[in-house]
Amino acid sequence: MASIKIHSIENKESEAMKLDNKIFDKKVNEPVLQQAVRMYLANKRKGSANTKTRAEVRGGGAKPWKQKGTGRARAGSNSSPLWRKGGVTFGPKPRDFHYSLPQKVKNLALRSAVNVKYKDDQIVLIDNLIVKSGKTKDAAGIFSKFCSGKKVLVIKDKMDENTARSIRNLPNIRVICSANVNTYDILAHNILFSDKDSFANFSNRMMSKV
Repeated sequence: MASIKIHSIENKESEAMKLDNKIFDKKVNEPVLQQAVRMYLANKRKGSANTKTRAEVRGGGAKPWKQKGTGRARAGSNSSPLWRKGGVTFGPKPRDFHYSLPQKVKNLALRSAVNVKYKDDQIVLIDNLIVKSGKTKDAAGIFSKFCSGKKVLVIKDKMDENTARSIRNLPNIRVICSANVNTYDILAHNILFSDKDSFANFSNRMMSKV
């Protein structure tokens, strides 16, 4: 059976957490990971880019000059896309880029992302993450023992005020609830960091969707 070592906050091994082989099988479906990441990035797009057509720009009412006899090209409106300050042809308009994948595909992508970290030994579990002092330097000292200089995704369900205050100003550290973890967040960080209870909740969440 798969397992992950659990460390104390001083970075000493204390025990091992057994993992379900249905989830932690080290199988990675890369095409599904790509689909999930593309969906996440597409759904983050605002789609607010906008240009004015010749019907929307200012002007365009009067014919600039008569049709014949001037020696110049025919012109019917100064809002033409050929003119300076004229409308834009086939320019972007506000649109919604949002789309979704089947739930089974999302679940498979999440398991694959977790297995990427599991295969590369990039999952760090500790007994409990508590910073009683509430000081950022104390929190930085804890993370420097396990993952110094790396982008860290912390899975933590319940966090006291002092611990939250000590972590929130640390660069490259993001804290997220186990119920909100997604494929993109896992792949965007170097280390998956959690206490044993929160990680157990996260594992149970994935098991319920197998």
